[in-house]
Amino acid sequence: RILSNVAEMELENPQLLRILGYRLMQIGRPKLAVAVFEEVLKMREEEPQSYRDLALSLAADNEMNAIISTCGKKLAAGNLDKRLLKNLPVDVRVILTWDADNTDMDLWVTDPNGEKCFYSHRNTKIGGHMSPDYTGGYGPEEFLLKRAQPGKYLVHVNYYGNRQQVIAGATTVQLEMTTDFGKPNSKTEAVTLRLQGSKEVIKVGEFVIPGKKDKQQTVSKERK
Repeated sequence: RILSNVAEMELENPQLLRILGYRLMQIGRPKLAVAVFEEVLKMREEEPQSYRDLALSLAADNEMNAIISTCGKKLAAGNLDKRLLKNLPVDVRVILTWDADNTDMDLWVTDPNGEKCFYSHRNTKIGGHMSPDYTGGYGPEEFLLKRAQPGKYLVHVNYYGNRQQVIAGATTVQLEMTTDFGKPNSKTEAVTLRLQGSKEVIKVGEFVIPGKKDKQQTVSKERK
């Protein structure tokens, strides 16, 4: 009720509506989030992020190839390029997006060996890989690890700066941390944060990948 009342105060603000949609996804109300992201798409149809947000809400946090792989029934792919229809499961996937155009956010993931994967060191010894640095738009930036080494993985977000032509307020980042991505037993934790200024570095959360004797992978998150 609080979230919806806040949105009603400024219905023409796509940034505010995006935050509302993200929060609804986090509390398990994807149907309500779909309606919100449909409104955002009407306002910002020129922005790819609007389509991505709506697609993710419709898919309940899964993306195309993961959906095709995990659906009980065969999913019609329509006119999609067949070269794209290949599931690529990984043990760890972290993805970062944000709600302000012309803004540079950096995703940092530090593995149990203390090696940090980020824009200037995109490949780690244990196989971690960071997507190319996205210095404008809304992201995403993505970290993937095919086979995870047991131990603790730290996740940070670095607000590097922005080039907006308006007086910019706080920027909201949306981070999803997934274990066993593209597999039937995948588990995702989502975190939404408001970052106040550039050059700000925040620890968002951590993965704990257990050894063979442990039964479950665990994900923890932190909020500011």
